Amino acid sequence: MASLYKRGKTWTASVSIKVGTTYRKKSKSGFRTRPEARAWAMEVEAAKNKHGVSMAKDQLVADYFHSWYTTYKTDKAPSTISWYVACERYIRTYLPNITLKKLTRPLVQEFLNELGSRYATVTVRKAKSLLQESIKYAIYDELIFRDPVSGLVAVGKDGKSAELKFLEEPQMKAMVNYIQDISIIERNASDEMILLALNTGARYEELAALTWSDISQNSIDINKAWDQKERSIKETKTKASNRIVTVPANIIQDLCFWNTSHKSSDFVFERVELPGQPITSAAANKRLKYILNAIHSPKMITFHGIRHTHASWLLSHGVDIQYVSSRLGHQSVAMTLKVYTHMLDRTRRIEEKKSIDLLENL
Repeated sequence: MASLYKRGKTWTASVSIKVGTTYRKKSKSGFRTRPEARAWAMEVEAAKNKHGVSMAKDQLVADYFHSWYTTYKTDKAPSTISWYVACERYIRTYLPNITLKKLTRPLVQEFLNELGSRYATVTVRKAKSLLQESIKYAIYDELIFRDPVSGLVAVGKDGKSAELKFLEEPQMKAMVNYIQDISIIERNASDEMILLALNTGARYEELAALTWSDISQNSIDINKAWDQKERSIKETKTKASNRIVTVPANIIQDLCFWNTSHKSSDFVFERVELPGQPITSAAANKRLKYILNAIHSPKMITFHGIRHTHASWLLSHGVDIQYVSSRLGHQSVAMTLKVYTHMLDRTRRIEEKKSIDLLENL
């Protein structure tokens, strides 16, 4: 049972936690009201009863990290949970036999350096961020008293250049021509998905979840996503991801005509070998790679790169960035600016030249 009591002007909550065969008190002070103190105690009690929160200082960092995210991060999306699982694997591999009380700044820096020699900077920084977040909870629970992660350097291998993540216009057109040269009857689901991705910039999981009721005469209604791991429908990535995207009428006409030649369930892009489920991202990526090789593309992109191709092509033709942001389902224009800095820089150089040419002719 939790105990609540007042010290001066603030409240303190205390919960009994089992450590090995004994119990110790976990307390927190400074609550302005009794209800705030009770809410904290109830949260700790719920976590303790459901997951058995370990308060041992000599537990392995990897074990603590596992119990931390399985206790406090249960509401995260599967794609986010996969980051926690990967980080736990990194910790078990490169920080073996290291306990919380033995975790020092040099050890963590060596851990980050080892990751940096094997993975891209974005991966190393993500691992550092997740580890540090878990450490804050350990400090909060008084298992350790210093943050051995703060201020450390997290760098890795150079990631894939932004310029290599999207196709240029000639390759984009060549890919469209390649698919459209295939008779509609002979096209497979991956062909049609790639074509629709080029014309919408939609994510794989959004396209995979499309049902025929989401297709209209000149648009697609993106209102759900496909969880490939769980093999089930889920909500879209964010509220902003729910959107209606306009599509050239001929693309919709071809898609509907293609459907009459293929047995299909509600899913637009159904798997032939497993009716009732959409094609996998692996299948779409395999077909994309085949087509890129067939058109002798100098760049090899992933399926997600089609989304970048769509957005970059629109921006290169002067389409307003706020509209592009909305079309992609971004939560804000700031996110679009961050992702497509490379294209905006290119556009800026072109506009600068136009400006100078105009000024020189004054």
